[in-house]
Amino acid sequence: MRRTWVPALLGVLLLGVGITGARSAGQERVVVSVLAERFSFTPSEIRVLVGVTLELRVRSDDTMHGFRIAGHGVNVAVPKRRQGEAVVEFVARTAGRYRFECSRLCGAGHQFMHGEIVVVDPDAND
Repeated sequence: MRRTWVPALLGVLLLGVGITGARSAGQERVVVSVLAERFSFTPSEIRVLVGVTLELRVRSDDTMHGFRIAGHGVNVAVPKRRQGEAVVEFVARTAGRYRFECSRLCGAGHQFMHGEIVVVDPDAND
């Protein structure tokens, strides 16, 4: 009886590891630090693959800023002068260009404070 339990238990454990591994592979995450300052974001272009979770850690070295991804329900305050950071998660299910911008009036050059997340489908034929 004992000989039957050991292989069965081992099989169940291996099946569980296989399922967990499959989930992890589909949940890739890319972390990018973004600096918001008058009147730009660095980097201003961020590239990521379709379906990958993009974690943006946005901080400011000067005044308070906002960070918005237009049309996607993302709009957060970015604390001023190294007093913390705003963390944004974004997953694009389709390839394309997604504009981000400062959503808090920060001075005369505010309208120039924007960038793009470029989402690429590796399976698409160019």
